[in-house]
Amino acid sequence: MDVIIEGKITREEGIDEVLKTCAEIKSVKTPILRINDSDSDLQGQIAFSQGGYIIGGKINQSGEIGYAAVRRLLMVSDGNYAILDPLRKHITDVNQSLWLKIDKLVPLLPNLPENPDGLLDKQPDIEHSVKSGQFDIASGLVGLDESNKIQETVAKPVVTSANKSKGRKFNLGFWRVFRTGMMITVGFTAMLAGFTYYREIVVFFQQLMHH
Repeated sequence: MDVIIEGKITREEGIDEVLKTCAEIKSVKTPILRINDSDSDLQGQIAFSQGGYIIGGKINQSGEIGYAAVRRLLMVSDGNYAILDPLRKHITDVNQSLWLKIDKLVPLLPNLPENPDGLLDKQPDIEHSVKSGQFDIASGLVGLDESNKIQETVAKPVVTSANKSKGRKFNLGFWRVFRTGMMITVGFTAMLAGFTYYREIVVFFQQLMHH
């Protein structure tokens, strides 16, 4: 993972400012915030999604994940951090699809509730996420190239073979009825006109019947 920004968590630059920085990053779809606590051996990562969401977290030592891990990491008041670019790699180990809105968390820091109820947002619209390159059916997140493939699959039209299409089949039955009707009409007209052109009419009918 490439380091985008790094610094220290202090009274002057608290974890709230770090969260705001993560939310404002537009060049990376899923930045990862790595946190180290100076007062203990606590280390871990928090995963973000564009739109100002925290989607998960993990404590390195214990393997604790989810909101509990995010809550512990966001209580750090003295330490250092680094914002990382996962470089289109899947981040399933730190993605629990929490969809915690950063704007709701910041006013509550550092005393986040033990229960995330009220902080969780609904998962963003799938169509919008696909277009922005965020959504993945398996892991919740993908890179832009993979999302384009999903869009192509969703948008690809269903093409029906012209040979099997009812709208393109030649209607033989209709043509037979039409030809018979024309023959009757011509015959009736000839009878009304008399027998002046009797021979010519006979030849005409003979030719027509052979078609």
